[in-house]
Amino acid sequence: MGRPHTTHEADCSGSARPCSCALLLLAITGLLVACGGGGVQPVGGSGGSASPNTATLAWVASTGPNLSGYRVYYGTAPGTYLQPPGQGIDVRNVTTYTVTGLSGATTYYFAATAYDMSNSESVVSNEVLKVIP
Repeated sequence: MGRPHTTHEADCSGSARPCSCALLLLAITGLLVACGGGGVQPVGGSGGSASPNTATLAWVASTGPNLSGYRVYYGTAPGTYLQPPGQGIDVRNVTTYTVTGLSGATTYYFAATAYDMSNSESVVSNEVLKVIP
């Protein structure tokens, strides 16, 4: 079972990175987009994945100068992800990712974060869902 995934913010308290953190935080708000609404979404709507037990996600790239990559989080309850904060699926710097091996007859909730060269992670993006038939 997953544990609640609280919003976690990049550590912007140091004077060395105030701009890079701000860019990540601003960029993450509109990070995930696809068909069927704004934000992080399965591509192709509720049933358009190549395999019935997958969800393909796509998002708008962040333009932060220190961006290193993105992490994808998912779970079966809103705001509760199987991956602990900071340990989402590291998809590097791509803007699409397919989550595989999802259980049928289950609703999954997805979100993403961006992280920088210091491994500071942004807040979690908006959340979307997909029903796996």
